[in-house]
Amino acid sequence: MNSFWAKSDGETIIQHTSELLQNYALLKSLYPTIPVNWSLLEQACQYHDLGKINANFQQKVQQNKRQIAGEIPHALLSVTLLPVEKLRTVYSISELQALYYSIALHHERDFSAVEDDLENYKLEIEKLKEPAGKFEFEKIGLEPIDIGKIKKVTKRYFSIGTRINSEKEFFQTYVMLKGLLNRIDYAASGHYPVEYPANFLTKNLNRIVEKWRQNDPDANWNDMQQFAYQNQAENLVIIGQTGLGKTEAGLRWIGDQKGFFTLPLKAAINAIYDRIGATVTDDITKEVGLLHSDSLAVLMKEDAKKVEEYDRIAHYLTETKSWSLPLTVTTLDQTFDFVYHYPGFELKLATFAYSKIVIDEIQMYSPDLLAYLIKGLKEIQDFGGKFLIMTATLPTYLLDLFNENGLEFKMNTQPFLDGKLAVRHNVEVVHRTLSAQDIIPHNENNQVLVICNTVKAAQTIFSELEVELPDVEINLLHSRFIRNDRQQKEKAIMDFANEKTRKGIWVATQVVEASLDIDFDLLITELSELNGLFQRMGRCYRKRALASEQPNVYVFDGGEGPTNGISRTDTAVVHRDIFELSKKALQTVSGNLSEKEKMTLIAKTYTTQNMAKTEYYHEITHMIRYLKDTENDGVSKKEVQKLFRNIQTQQVIPQSIWEEHQLEITQAIETLQKSYQDLTKQEKIELKRQKQQQRIKLENLMVTIPQYQVLTAQKNSQLTTYQINDYERLFILDCDYDVKIGAVPRKAKSILEDNFF
Repeated sequence: MNSFWAKSDGETIIQHTSELLQNYALLKSLYPTIPVNWSLLEQACQYHDLGKINANFQQKVQQNKRQIAGEIPHALLSVTLLPVEKLRTVYSISELQALYYSIALHHERDFSAVEDDLENYKLEIEKLKEPAGKFEFEKIGLEPIDIGKIKKVTKRYFSIGTRINSEKEFFQTYVMLKGLLNRIDYAASGHYPVEYPANFLTKNLNRIVEKWRQNDPDANWNDMQQFAYQNQAENLVIIGQTGLGKTEAGLRWIGDQKGFFTLPLKAAINAIYDRIGATVTDDITKEVGLLHSDSLAVLMKEDAKKVEEYDRIAHYLTETKSWSLPLTVTTLDQTFDFVYHYPGFELKLATFAYSKIVIDEIQMYSPDLLAYLIKGLKEIQDFGGKFLIMTATLPTYLLDLFNENGLEFKMNTQPFLDGKLAVRHNVEVVHRTLSAQDIIPHNENNQVLVICNTVKAAQTIFSELEVELPDVEINLLHSRFIRNDRQQKEKAIMDFANEKTRKGIWVATQVVEASLDIDFDLLITELSELNGLFQRMGRCYRKRALASEQPNVYVFDGGEGPTNGISRTDTAVVHRDIFELSKKALQTVSGNLSEKEKMTLIAKTYTTQNMAKTEYYHEITHMIRYLKDTENDGVSKKEVQKLFRNIQTQQVIPQSIWEEHQLEITQAIETLQKSYQDLTKQEKIELKRQKQQQRIKLENLMVTIPQYQVLTAQKNSQLTTYQINDYERLFILDCDYDVKIGAVPRKAKSILEDNFF
């Protein structure tokens, strides 16, 4: 037997291809209705790596070398082995073009050197005849190749250096082939299933109702949750009041299909993940994935013993990142970056073609992210995927933008309301800037939640309250705590809100605004804008009807000026135009404010007519046009990640944390700088595990700040950079840190003075 290697560990092409075919069969059995030509996909799986039989590749992998002089990317050789004359009797020209491009581009290699030396390419093709005569094609379900017909591919099917864009007639066929080939290939290489069965949500959700009925025989899903379930085959937009169970509605809509649940904040994602894991899963490691930039640290945070289980958790995270689990709870930047059509985007769009995507808290996204969302949903819809947008407050201008951009959806005729909780809030609008003195008279209330627009404002009020109310429990939560402390505080605020006998004050920023299931007795907040305000109000009397005629919500609108964080700059918490519309709308609000009245205010305020006059609206429409114009420009994935500017952040270590933990930080850096060279396979695995553990240790000491603040800090000489290796850097920010108040400025012009929350 002639053993042709596919990997440097000795795995053969036949072994690797056989594993691809097993995953192909698994995918087809679990999701037979995927809109892909299954026969073509099988051909792609069988032929994608056959170019590796060439002598240069075999020498490289068997001698564990990085590169061989004159080597041609194996994918360019694989396509020359396709039996084109036979295939032409079965498939159309466009189908063959999709097949050729999906194989040739499945690794996204740089082909410029090949274009500059086509004679060498032809020579390497000719040399394929000798190994092709020895390869056992029948072991991967193929007939022996007629070596006399191995020749350069004509431009009719494939042209080196070209990209496939949405203007090509075979674009959708190609995206599905290449995207699923990538999924199957990665799964085979990682030795995990390309998909797990999506068969747990419906039965486990029904168990919840069965438990309810043990105490109440008439218990059932509410109208909103029933609407979602009855329209599982539709794209939906659902408007329902806070606390009505939108998470369960979204899960019922997904049902026993592949699903993605997206949220804007990691704290909310972690809470939903924990909630799903505790209620509707039998084995979370095969059913639900957690995917955001801190996933590994979150998964390892609760139990110190999990450090010893790193390999198991890392494998679970690999499967999550590969989208193998039936349900993934994630962020927009992990999913919707495909809208730029960077090389490799096909994997995500092909997966979305047979998936159901829930978009929760859409009102929290910035103009550019809303544009990504609209563009992405349109493509998902065109490819056969489904979406559900859920929110308590949906501006009417967004509905108009959905329609203008071709989104097709079904919507409830009236917002879903809970008759028992029709009125939860009595509101007093206060026409001045919020201060600690405004909070002190309310400290006798059981549980008070104060929400500020910026970290700086929250820190200031917290510090003043600590001085004025030394005997009151006061806590602070915002985004500028190191990860260790922030995770503890997120848990602490949940515990506090659940213990109704405890009294105290929590001062926070927008980080508590969405999806955290907390219920305070009194809310005191700065005005941001109406959507944000009503989301904040959902953290007070969340599941309780109004109990008295006294205000339980105080909204400070800034008086003659704006509140903190309001401006017309890109770094504003809320754009000034949107703030002014909201402030004007609140002029009529005083006393009881029903859920229906909230939704009416949103509808009347955020009309297309009103919004069209704002820079905010023009940013959305401009970005949508920009995305349509640039989707075929060949932008790289790395550049795309930079373009997601409003969700791109940088982790930094505050200077005082660096000084306090310098020894363990130095030891972590030393581990990260160790080389894999000359190590055995097992030693490499162990070093990789150690490095990841050290990364987590470092990240637990880091604060997250926006990318633009990193640039400002560098300009102001407030950032020290340590180069760990060719791929990793460590940033030390010139600021102090306190476990109670988080990162604080050292200099008067510190970047931490900026509006960020």
